[in-house]
Amino acid sequence: MKRIIRIVLGAASLSVSVPLVATAKDQRARVDLVRARQLVFGIENVNPRSGDVRSDKVIFSWLTNASYAVSLRGRVVLLDAYVHRAETVPGRTPFVVDDLVSLHPEAIFLGHGHSDHADNAAFVAGKLSIPIYASAETCIAMQADAAALYAAQSLPASQVQCIDVTSTGSTPGAEVVSLRQLEPVACITAFRHLHSTTVPQDEDFPIIPVLNSADPRDAQMYPPGTPLSYPTSGVGGGGPISLFFQFVLRDHNHFAFVWHNTTGALKEGCGADACWGPGVGQQLVDTMGALPPTDIELGSLVSLGFSTNGMRDPILYQRAIRPKVYVPIHQTNAALPTSSLEFKLSYLAQLDAMNVPQDQRPEARWMVDPNDYLKPLVYDPSDARWSKPVEHRGLGACPGTQR
Repeated sequence: MKRIIRIVLGAASLSVSVPLVATAKDQRARVDLVRARQLVFGIENVNPRSGDVRSDKVIFSWLTNASYAVSLRGRVVLLDAYVHRAETVPGRTPFVVDDLVSLHPEAIFLGHGHSDHADNAAFVAGKLSIPIYASAETCIAMQADAAALYAAQSLPASQVQCIDVTSTGSTPGAEVVSLRQLEPVACITAFRHLHSTTVPQDEDFPIIPVLNSADPRDAQMYPPGTPLSYPTSGVGGGGPISLFFQFVLRDHNHFAFVWHNTTGALKEGCGADACWGPGVGQQLVDTMGALPPTDIELGSLVSLGFSTNGMRDPILYQRAIRPKVYVPIHQTNAALPTSSLEFKLSYLAQLDAMNVPQDQRPEARWMVDPNDYLKPLVYDPSDARWSKPVEHRGLGACPGTQR
């Protein structure tokens, strides 16, 4: 819509076309932004005109498997970009991949390059011209994805901006990196850790088996729709090369959360791609223990090792991280989507079997597929619950090498 202003200059006149409002395309993008952000972060947390998310809160929204949308005081990012059972219209998963584009995150962080984590990352990043943060190996896969999407005319360019967090072939824990993407709001620390794997049963304490069972009514409750298909991720060699991330606010009690979308065998120092030995496992434990105090752990509940060691591996990660709150992730792949509460029973029993003191157990905020998709977890970082010991109240530069 335009308004014509007529300016009279003596006997002459000049007609100037002045935009009254943004173009129709801009309007549509703004409407899509508001709709997507209200869908993901909650209508009460998003400005209905601008689409801005509340700048006084930290909000986590589960997008399936280990994928989360996060707003850190209004700064929106994606942790993984995979959508379990992606369809052309919302179904069991109450959104579609294009909603991740409309959400307009400023960056995507990938834990590793397997398809159940990295699918859609090149598509979303290419559509929005935003960076992906991943291992050097996974960045190769992202460029292969971008090229495939370009060939399929799904992206305007054949490359995406993928920032190497760790170098090719690095040993887990050897490179501790500082990422500046969310400055001055938050400090991000990242390092390579271990992809989940199966090792022999631990004999130091009883292992509680996990009943990975399916509810036969699941298909009846959530009938399949029309699958959505994009060229898949993981073309390159990034598969099991896994990254651990910690995000720490610069103010507001230095509220901190960690996100790891897989959970390896720390005790043995083993991942899906290699066994480095207990020394590397202990190095990772020490690295996690040296991080600023963690308030929330978004941590992979399902380890490929659950068949032999139950919930041991997630608990060993928690013993190193020491979070106040544990939010289990990775529940829709590698385990049956309806098995979440069976894993919870085993997790609680394993804490007892490993003699973890009650005051050292995190508060578990259990998630159930698909009930808890897009159910925002809203935290006030200024709450006294997140206050830190005196030695951590003046958090300075992020540890590690800057990227």
